[in-house]
Amino acid sequence: MGAKTSCRLLVDPPAEGTWNMALDEALLNASLESQLATLRFYQWSRPTLSLGYFQRYEDRTGHLASQIVPVVRRLSGGGAILHDREVTYSLSLPASHHLASDTQALYDALHATLIEFLQGAILQATPSWKTVRCASPSKSPASQVPFLCFERRFLGDILLLNEAAPASRIEHKIVGSAQRRRRGGVLQHGSILLSRSPMAPELSGIQEITRIAIHPEDLFSALPDALAHALNLDLQTGPMPNDLRNLAQKIQREKYEVDTWTQRR
Repeated sequence: MGAKTSCRLLVDPPAEGTWNMALDEALLNASLESQLATLRFYQWSRPTLSLGYFQRYEDRTGHLASQIVPVVRRLSGGGAILHDREVTYSLSLPASHHLASDTQALYDALHATLIEFLQGAILQATPSWKTVRCASPSKSPASQVPFLCFERRFLGDILLLNEAAPASRIEHKIVGSAQRRRRGGVLQHGSILLSRSPMAPELSGIQEITRIAIHPEDLFSALPDALAHALNLDLQTGPMPNDLRNLAQKIQREKYEVDTWTQRR
């Protein structure tokens, strides 16, 4: 596997959606110049809908429950996510990392660590539910693809399956991720759905499905070291450098706060 990649660890307080998306892009850009990876965990200061890069802005009008929340557009693809009662993670890797050129392998390696943690947290109280990797992605005509990410199924998504009811194959998607490549580097970020949001009432979270409450702090304390081990990262903690903060503020101001980006499609 070779030498470990130096990796900045950020566990951020809740912030506006435009800042969250701008900082993820700034971290991807910075990784290309510094060869430093960044693992980041964050939440959103108010419920926010993030559109995938290729989604049409007008499609959000069909989701009535989220009409009152602000909207941002992600750098990555996939379906819309209602960020509320969840934790978002992001990982920016430079081109020198051994998984940067194999995005499916990165997806699978990162999700395997999440599966192990979630299974351990859930299994003790609800042994009938099993956390698994999606092996059969859904195939729908473009006109019938669900608006929300958590109603879609992609290879590698994390699902909860009820083993007590195999005939009916009850399953719920609880983690979805997306990627963006740039000059050999890669950004992967995703959402861990902890509980149901009133702004997306059709989606059950881990708490509604299993009656187990996983708190953000549980993820913040357990996942960094586990992911560092799985991805061969050498974690470094410390304050965010001023040049990185300034870059993110510039991207926020010039891109994510501008309607021409959010409504570009």
